[in-house]
Amino acid sequence: MDTAGALTQIEGAVADHLALTGSDPTVERASQALLTALRPAFRQVAYELAQQAAHEVAAQLPGREVDVVLEDGEPVLRIRHAATDDALDPEDLDARITLRVPAHLKQAVESAAQQLGDSVNSFVVRTLAAQQREVERQTGSGRSMKGTIRL
Repeated sequence: MDTAGALTQIEGAVADHLALTGSDPTVERASQALLTALRPAFRQVAYELAQQAAHEVAAQLPGREVDVVLEDGEPVLRIRHAATDDALDPEDLDARITLRVPAHLKQAVESAAQQLGDSVNSFVVRTLAAQQREVERQTGSGRSMKGTIRL
């Protein structure tokens, strides 16, 4: 996210408005002092906008969490799998599937797993599990309970 460019535009707009006051050196010094004082507030607003963007993106990506992290002083959105109650237990991973996929898909899966900090296996298992939960949610299938409720 390029907050530096946006902040420069805001500062320029404020400076342009302050320039309308004339070329009085006292007013110019006061204007510069005002801009200097406002820079932290501008930066804070930029970070808050990044947080709002992260919230909006997360709302559109079920099963994912979006974090705002700073890289070289700039906010960056990081998307990761949401923590789930059914975390992968290595003891439960005893079935195997061998897949043949196009090279470009294999590269895309490896890249996505790396970006999320997952192994390819964990990424594929989590993605398949999320897809299964979505199908169950849409079809109403999945786990069911039988019994009697007594009040």
